[in-house]
Amino acid sequence: MKTIWFDRGHSVRNALALIRAGADGRVRLIASHPYGDAAALAAADLALIEPLDAHGYRDWCLDMCRVHEVDLFVPGMRRDLIAGDAAAFAAAGTRVALPAAADVLDLLDDKWAFMDVAAAAGLPVPQAWLARGGNDVRGAVAALREQGLDACVKPRRGVFGAGFWRLVDERPLIATLMDVDARMIAVEAFAQALDGEGAPDLLVLEFLPGHETSVDVLAQEGRIVTAVARRKERVGQWVESEGEAIDLAAATVKLFGLSGLINVQMIEDAGGQPRLIEVNTRMSGGCLNTVFAGVNLPWWHVALELGLASAEMVPQPRGRALVAAVPDAIRLDAPAPPFSTMIRDE
Repeated sequence: MKTIWFDRGHSVRNALALIRAGADGRVRLIASHPYGDAAALAAADLALIEPLDAHGYRDWCLDMCRVHEVDLFVPGMRRDLIAGDAAAFAAAGTRVALPAAADVLDLLDDKWAFMDVAAAAGLPVPQAWLARGGNDVRGAVAALREQGLDACVKPRRGVFGAGFWRLVDERPLIATLMDVDARMIAVEAFAQALDGEGAPDLLVLEFLPGHETSVDVLAQEGRIVTAVARRKERVGQWVESEGEAIDLAAATVKLFGLSGLINVQMIEDAGGQPRLIEVNTRMSGGCLNTVFAGVNLPWWHVALELGLASAEMVPQPRGRALVAAVPDAIRLDAPAPPFSTMIRDE
């Protein structure tokens, strides 16, 4: 039996359920999180409580791999603390599931550097400017307006869409504050907020008005093993097994030499052509929906990492289906797996 550990990450509970379904009793699942009421912990065979402080986190992970004889460690939110030490984990008998070397992971996390490399390779990306203050924002928006294009902005580094705003010419600040979900703010209000010291690096981009497509990819050394595209509609997603989005994802995976279970995001421009936005070098939250294309990506990911399967055994997706993403509720006070008593913070 193989032991697999997922530390804190997005949708780990769903991944554990799918892995358990595919493994047919061949694996032991560990989940960890800083908070004991995290849903993922209830889906695991063993729950660990992570230290909140990043200092020493790598050493704590290494100790847990030794103590619990972990065969495969799938790091989530703190991979930057783990990526450079895969050899130390290997010496302890643990394989670390990482999609690329530490320097490539850092490049992909830097949205400006990523777009620069992708554009140089001829991949379709939106026009973008690096902004380090209000005047940079004003200049970039003016350049886009001259082309008849709208503008948006997002942080140079970040996840889950945090910091994304669509920049519009006129919008009262109170309208922005009362409806933050609209993600719209006046150009000048945003620029003025950046005129002081300490403004973060931002990307100003052409706003892409089309549908967003998220491609969940299982890859090995720059080659797609299997992939499923999820084209997002108003309240659902079209799960698709072929098309331009998957072709663009394949070119992206090849360019950066990626492996493992990752997610490639793109949005259509006004002409309906997909433009590459970013690569999430982790399993996506919507990966669960790929089962409607006939492939259990989380299971095949760990099976390949552990040598329990070969790429030729992985099924290819099929068909097209409209899926509604409706999360189910669970009782957090239901019986839970045993907690390790040796790793709680004092």
